[in-house]
Amino acid sequence: MLSIRAHAKINLSLDIIGKRPDGYHDLSSVMQSIRLHDEVTLRSQKEITVRCDLRFLPCDNRNIAWKAARLFMDELQTDDGIGIQIKKHIPVGGGLGGGSADAAAVLMGLNRMYGFPVTFDRLLQLGLACGADVPFCMTGGTCLAEGLGERLMPLPSMPHCHILLLRPRFSLSTKKMFGLVDVKKIKHHPDTRGLINALNNRDAEGVTVRMFNCLEAFAPRLEIREYKQLLLDEGAKAALMTGSGSVVYGIFSSFEKAASAKERFSAMGLRPCLTAPVPSIF
Repeated sequence: MLSIRAHAKINLSLDIIGKRPDGYHDLSSVMQSIRLHDEVTLRSQKEITVRCDLRFLPCDNRNIAWKAARLFMDELQTDDGIGIQIKKHIPVGGGLGGGSADAAAVLMGLNRMYGFPVTFDRLLQLGLACGADVPFCMTGGTCLAEGLGERLMPLPSMPHCHILLLRPRFSLSTKKMFGLVDVKKIKHHPDTRGLINALNNRDAEGVTVRMFNCLEAFAPRLEIREYKQLLLDEGAKAALMTGSGSVVYGIFSSFEKAASAKERFSAMGLRPCLTAPVPSIF
């Protein structure tokens, strides 16, 4: 048996470079692992099964963790199975990469259980076959992800801060969100190079002033903007929608301010989560 933490991610920036002939979009995104995580437990058995504490999630071959296990076993050309137990803490449909993190944990965990027969580069290829964010979730820390998410460049760790997540009572489908994107209508793009320079210089303010997500302009819900303003009003240095949403997060330099904001949001009936960056995950 092996238990693994499957860490969520946030996007410090998300730029849409263009649309590919296959219908997908070329992206450039600075991504960051955070402490919030699912718990994935692997047990050897005769077939691949998935069990999850959220009953509405599919546990058959529609589950990305199941797909990751199938790809790994096919790579080894074995009929072995694995029991996958997932305890969810990462909100579903929030842009935090929860499913991708679970798939990454399965691939990394199985490779460990079998004595590391698959190279990390090959594991990344298997991860990309599961989903665009899986390679980053296997790498973790702070990275520039380009293309579909498969080209990863490790970056210096994000300066110490506290991250407060706010989850609206709705989710946004990644597929539907990107379906709304018209590349020609994107008027503003993140200063990705400036953001990377700020990370290199450990410049916390330089990071926060450059945080930007092109997808926000296409988000159909007013709550995204409202939640960002709530976070800024409570003292966040910056606030942003992560990924394709719907979760919005704020960056706080002070734990006291972040904790106070969390209490206030809880009293308002919202669902805040206080977390922090992690420099590595495996």
